[in-house]
This record gives sequence, structure tokens and C-alpha cells, in this order.
Amino acid sequence: MHDSRHGKGGDVNVRSDGAPSLTKSSDGPVSVLINRRISLMISGPMAAAGMSPNWATMISLAIGAGSAAAYVLEIWWLAGLLIQFASIFGGVDGEIARRTGKTSRYGDFLDTVVDRFVEYGAILAIGLGLQGAYGKWAWLAALLALGGTFVLTSASEKYRSVMQRNYPKRQFEPIFAALVSGRDVRIFYLAVASIAATAHVGVLLWTLVAIGALMHLNFAYRVVLLRQKMDAG
Repeated sequence: MHDSRHGKGGDVNVRSDGAPSLTKSSDGPVSVLINRRISLMISGPMAAAGMSPNWATMISLAIGAGSAAAYVLEIWWLAGLLIQFASIFGGVDGEIARRTGKTSRYGDFLDTVVDRFVEYGAILAIGLGLQGAYGKWAWLAALLALGGTFVLTSASEKYRSVMQRNYPKRQFEPIFAALVSGRDVRIFYLAVASIAATAHVGVLLWTLVAIGALMHLNFAYRVVLLRQKMDAG
């Protein structure tokens, strides 16, 4: 049996015994296969030590800020590792909240805002880091990705406010869910490209372009799809 409860981190699965699961129904493929396996090992000891969910959110923000700094300094491999760890740590706050029963509307809001801030900051920092090698093209690639991230996440958040549940991307758009619709996959691809940029920085530029273009295509698809889904109730 699965149900969902609103709390920090969005829609949460509920086990057959009525206890909340530590995962979310909206988890993307990278979260399911990689991120949750690591974050669950982190959140348990932190919850036992009395760490609050919101403090965990702030740690995620600090890691993301470190990644942005590494991008600006063109330390590509470090930036990639840190942005992926920020993505992993982004699940710790919600897991602590569900482990301890300290879910809150403000915690959910703060988690979402910090996730967006970390991703937007990383993209802008990549543009700044690539500027020396690619000039205006670096900024155009960054703006393309930033715009795609903004419209996709805005659509997801509007869906959640109207339908009172997270946007089920794995159900509605499985192909895009594996490509760019979820923050977890976008960050993962940027992390891999960042590490590869140590050998050739062009990999990161073209990954940013590809992600940006696919996000805009995903947004157009989502607008058409949701007209049918939402009108049908």
C-alpha cells in the first residue's frame, strides 16, 4: 500500500504499517539508484545526534556554495564532486524530518528554495568559469540552461499547488525523467561533465547546451500533456 503525506520534502510514500517511508514518490532515477543509498546512511546518524532538518538544508546550501566557488575558480573536478554531493545531501533534510516526525510546511518551502538556489548558482558559476575559454557563448549556454531550469521547476511547483501533490514525472514523462526533468539527473550529468572537463573543458559547455535545449523541449511537452491531464481531473 502506498499513500502520500505532505511534509518536508514533498510527497512521501507510506508503508503498509502506516509509517512514513524515507523515500519520496517523486524521486527521480538518480535519486533512486544513487542518491538515496548514500543520503540514508547520512541522515540516520544525524537524526540520532539531534540535527534539525533545517540545519541539514543549510549544510546542503553550503556545499552548493562551495561547488559554485570551485566552478568560478575552474577547479572542474572538485566542482563536479561537490555539486553531486550537494544533490545527495539535498535529500538528508527530508529524511531527518521523516525519521524524527519533524515535518513542516516551512521546512518543505526552505528545502525547495535551497535546491533551486544551489542549481541556479551552479549554472551561473559554470558560465563565469567558462567565460575565459568561450566568451559570450559560455553565458548563452548558461542562460539557456538557467531558463530551462526555471520554466520546468515553475511548472512542477504550479502543478503541486493546484493538484496538492508532486508532479509525477516518472509516470507522465518517463523518457524526460531519465534525461532532464528531475534535478537529480540534471545535477548528475553536470557533475560527470565537470569531472570530464578536467581533460577537455568543451565537454562541460556542450553538456550545458544539451541540458538547456532538452529542458525547453521537456517544458513544451509538459504544457501540452498537462492540458489533457488537468482538464481530465
